[in-house]
Amino acid sequence: MNADTKLLKARIEDLFTLCEKRFEPVFSPFLDGGEIAVIEDEIHVPYGFNTMFFGGYEGAERAVFGVFPEWQEPRGEDFPVSALRFDAPKFRALTHRDYLGTVMSLGIERGKTGDILIDGDGAYVFLDSAIAEYVVRNVNKIANAGVKGRAVGIGDFTPPKPKTVEKTCVCASTRLDAVIAAALNVSRQTAENLVREGLVKVNHRAVTDRSKAVNTGDLLSVRNYGRFILKDTGNNTRKGRLHITVEKFV
Repeated sequence: MNADTKLLKARIEDLFTLCEKRFEPVFSPFLDGGEIAVIEDEIHVPYGFNTMFFGGYEGAERAVFGVFPEWQEPRGEDFPVSALRFDAPKFRALTHRDYLGTVMSLGIERGKTGDILIDGDGAYVFLDSAIAEYVVRNVNKIANAGVKGRAVGIGDFTPPKPKTVEKTCVCASTRLDAVIAAALNVSRQTAENLVREGLVKVNHRAVTDRSKAVNTGDLLSVRNYGRFILKDTGNNTRKGRLHITVEKFV
């Protein structure tokens, strides 16, 4: 266990102590997928508590971990999570990095910010409720493009879906190295090396076993290559190979 994981576990365990002492819900900063995976895999929830992850909408990648007393049912509206809408000019295509960089240039820590969802007209930015008004007041330009920000109610809008493309390909099996080779159009040896070097994650968990089976719905992240989901497995070819469909994030 590395030092970052030990520190994360200690901080999460402190939340249970604080909740018991204060008799009220307590919350972590925003966590990334890897940190969420650590909590799911390694944190035992003591008797007498309820817990929940919430990042502002269903399926959020970055989320806050909430610890609630046993008599209180967790709800998204109880979390200190706010959403801001920034409308951007049509002539300038702003990126995730543009929005995040602008927010963090205000001296805001990464743990105070959640997902940033971009659509054709701007973006939704999720962040700690305590800083929402400050960000709205102080952000009127992003990458030299004028923007207009406003608070929007959680649940009052439909978050835009990430841009993806589907790809149907053929691989030997649903082994990790075979799926990576087919999805990324690289050799099987290259795929094996990527796994062996620790550059592959499955559902935000590092995997070094190239023979691990990939299941439908699994999210695979390959450093320097991007991310994709194994969306479906189809029939075998005449030569016994497997048709698969992956959904790649672009």
